[in-house]
Amino acid sequence: MSENLPRRGFLKGALALLGLGVAATAHADPSPVPPPPLPMPRLPSMPLTPLNYHSPPLQPFVDELPIPETVPAAGELAASSAIHRYHRDLPETRSWGYSRPILGPCLEARRDRQAHIVFRNDLGTHVMAEHVDLTMHGVTEQDRTDPRFTVHLHGGVNSPDSDGHPLIGWRNGGRPSYTYSNRQEATALWYHDHAMGITRLNIQAGLAGMYYIRDEFDTGEADNPLGLPSGEFEIPLIVQDRTFNADGTVQPMVGLYLPQGYNQSGQLGDVACVNGVVWPRLEVRRTLYRFRLLNGSNSRPYVFTFTNGMPIWAIGGDLGLLDAPVPTPTIRVSPGERVDLLVDFSGLHDGDVVDLINVALNDIGNTFFMVPELRDIMRFTVAGDGPPAVIPTVLRGGPGLPEPLGELPAPDSVRTVTLMGYNDDARLAAVFPGMGVLDNLPFLGTDIDMAQAGAVEQWDIVNTTSFDHPIHIHLARLRILGRQPIAPYDYWYSDPPPAFGTRWAPPVDNFTAGPLQPPPDWETGWKDTVECPTEAVTRVLVRWPTVAELGFDPDSPVRVPPGAEAMSPTGDMAMSGMGEHDAGDEEIRGYVWHCHNLDHADHDMMQQIRVLR
Repeated sequence: MSENLPRRGFLKGALALLGLGVAATAHADPSPVPPPPLPMPRLPSMPLTPLNYHSPPLQPFVDELPIPETVPAAGELAASSAIHRYHRDLPETRSWGYSRPILGPCLEARRDRQAHIVFRNDLGTHVMAEHVDLTMHGVTEQDRTDPRFTVHLHGGVNSPDSDGHPLIGWRNGGRPSYTYSNRQEATALWYHDHAMGITRLNIQAGLAGMYYIRDEFDTGEADNPLGLPSGEFEIPLIVQDRTFNADGTVQPMVGLYLPQGYNQSGQLGDVACVNGVVWPRLEVRRTLYRFRLLNGSNSRPYVFTFTNGMPIWAIGGDLGLLDAPVPTPTIRVSPGERVDLLVDFSGLHDGDVVDLINVALNDIGNTFFMVPELRDIMRFTVAGDGPPAVIPTVLRGGPGLPEPLGELPAPDSVRTVTLMGYNDDARLAAVFPGMGVLDNLPFLGTDIDMAQAGAVEQWDIVNTTSFDHPIHIHLARLRILGRQPIAPYDYWYSDPPPAFGTRWAPPVDNFTAGPLQPPPDWETGWKDTVECPTEAVTRVLVRWPTVAELGFDPDSPVRVPPGAEAMSPTGDMAMSGMGEHDAGDEEIRGYVWHCHNLDHADHDMMQQIRVLR
């Protein structure tokens, strides 16, 4: 399982087509068990997609890359509707953004300095109102005309009431206020919507942005001690695949055979947007650039490389710097992950052109659904000289540098978790009614995970599905121990899952089918999101911060502010305004962990977790 791990699509419903799917639901009292895993061999790519939606023909590399402005992490940002053009040859259309027509500014904060930010819901009607799925948790017709939103700072170490809990939302006129602690080293986080049941649509409409934390080493200034590019040479790249209709609107559906207003369990577009523009171009100088790259796509992972074969220097990941730059010809980035990259254009000439492309291959799932592979991402054209290009030799562990990453601590305990797939009998009228789950449990319920502040755990994440899943754990810091192939059929049949709603996560050590494969060098730093390939156990070190490190109680109940609405964490589907009161017997505590395939997170691949002090 190297950096070019096979990419899994949104296959869920193929199990039903093959006659192996059995019904279950998150809302009723089901008794069936999920189907066993299926083998997933490679198939040739399908060039034609007669059953799928397509963007109109669009010429690549004709629009300039827009670069979001960097502003202090403070004040108020309005999540609002505006008019945006995704490509020169597409009509203008409505989009959402944070104080911008689409996406948001790069918010910049300083380590250990609190940031107070208010987000205001000025969204109006939903940009994708006809695609709101009323079978999702807590989703109603009102979400089409007066949509909920919330804001999660992905990777942020924040108290439960500033984490953007998906069970709490604000409608038009709502003003959630968050305090971000910034008690972590310099890195690039991102902020995005997290409203339960409509996250996948809200982010597609534009509700996402970058969030930089700076410290005394990575200051963002030209004289930073690390010698990293800054100013015009430090550029955010938010990569998102999309499909467009002829009228310029985003088409969130993949298959023509799926009903409108349906969570299809995955979204894979046929064009790439970077910073909200289709296949843009950027003029660069002959010097070193720093690209803060985010995979903000719903479901698609990428394996990035350059057409001229020049190396990419990885200097960091989700939660900070590596010990030293790592040269690599390709780098894999899954939904929710960020990579910190250096690219040296100094050896090129004026007029030289080099394209950033994606070489991830489709698997049997995407081939089955005839999803096109997506190759082109963006183009760089060289013009003019720049400052001397000097790639640092070391980033940690020297005079004037941060402490090295250090050896991995021994875990206090081992937790096995399972990634599973069901058919949802609440939606059997639809084609391929897929539903992903964690540990055989619904998102809303009383059997929730518990962790201890200050503990170090090993999570063995066992993927029994036909998909790769990027798993994101709120609040925690992760280090990848390795990935190990398993015999999924033996694992499954040795202790078959009970009825849905009963936890199922048997130990996996007796079912491994090969040695533990360590992560590539560029994936060895601290992370908050990890790719978990199918037919494998991904072993991850999970460190929960101490209460002293946090400066707050991570298990404090979340108060639902005036003007907000809350959903019962135990499964009551009703939305209710709680005002200043706690939710009583239904109080909301803690955080969540989930798949960052956004369609999976909406239904039902998310779990609550409390972190006890």
